[in-house]
Amino acid sequence: MSTELTPQGLSADTFAEIRARLTDEFRAIYGPINTGPESAIGQQISIMAEAEAQIVQAAQAIYASQYPASAAGRSLDGVVQLTGITRREATRSVAQVTLTGEPGTTIPANSAAKTSAEDIFQFVEAVTLDGTGEGTGQMIAIEPGPVVAPAGTLTVIETPVAGWDAITNDDDATVGRPVESDPELRLRRAQSLQVTGSATVNAIRSRLLEQVEDVTNATIIENRTDTVDAQGRPPHSFEAVVVGGTDADVAALLWEAKAAGIETTGQITEIVPDSQGKLQVIEFSRPIPQYVWAKITLDANGVGTYPSNAPALATDAFVAKGGELQLGDSVIYQSFVGPIFRAVDGLEGVTVEIAISTDPNTEPGSGDFASANLTVDNNEIALFDAARVEVTEV
Repeated sequence: MSTELTPQGLSADTFAEIRARLTDEFRAIYGPINTGPESAIGQQISIMAEAEAQIVQAAQAIYASQYPASAAGRSLDGVVQLTGITRREATRSVAQVTLTGEPGTTIPANSAAKTSAEDIFQFVEAVTLDGTGEGTGQMIAIEPGPVVAPAGTLTVIETPVAGWDAITNDDDATVGRPVESDPELRLRRAQSLQVTGSATVNAIRSRLLEQVEDVTNATIIENRTDTVDAQGRPPHSFEAVVVGGTDADVAALLWEAKAAGIETTGQITEIVPDSQGKLQVIEFSRPIPQYVWAKITLDANGVGTYPSNAPALATDAFVAKGGELQLGDSVIYQSFVGPIFRAVDGLEGVTVEIAISTDPNTEPGSGDFASANLTVDNNEIALFDAARVEVTEV
């Protein structure tokens, strides 16, 4: 056998096969010589075989780097560019905020505020306080990646503006994400093969994910009937539910990608200029937050050393697992048991009871908690926070 490129792919010899071939070649030339691993000739053969094996491994790596399923790192970056996409850099967290102060005060774009954890956010657009001295705006984290801003923590004005007195975020910020991993990039490549199209559900979703900065998830809900649907969507319309990205950027893409004569619908309204300068109304939605609460019971009578910080470890494991859920993913209570067992040694048992609320500060009643799954609709997203987790040790 030898290393060669065949119609079935790259056929490559192993070190053992290379050494056996070289041994046969030496014996063919020199006769019945000692080629054992301890002999001088045997060691020479092994050195030669190792050098050739390294060349073969390099050839295998080059061959594998041509295909999405086997390429990695920068090689994968090059492969996916053939289909018009690039690896996503880390995205930034986005927060919806409420401002108060003197009526008519304008807070310029890029004005900053920070959380109690010193994470700085900037305004996407200028905000003008209304006649009652209130206003709402959208802010984006300066640092890319998963910057967390739980509800009520974005409260420190970093850029003083006369007439601007206070700021807060009523809901948790939509958390950014780290640089796209190789498995995520492979999956998105497969999902984005229709990115150059328009009008279809898959094409619109793919373009939102690929072409709008900081968008991390999206779903498109259609009403193809001639009547208003049960959720109030007009006939022949669609609702885009989008996680991340600025309102203006999302609306601009939807106007470009939607089919002529098909209306958009949703909770957010943006005005987009078309190619002729006319103003067009585009509507879409952000996910409806569903705040998950948990009561976790740890039975510490198992094998192993039970750590003193077990409640904190269990809480972190619960929140981390919950953070993996995407738009429309239901909460499967049993999926949290394994991560908690892996995070906490010395456990014999774990009980996870969960409940859900629409207000991050209103805990469900004790009768609402159960070891049962929580259903999340396709326009909702389950949100997790350590402050909503209670751990009991028995």
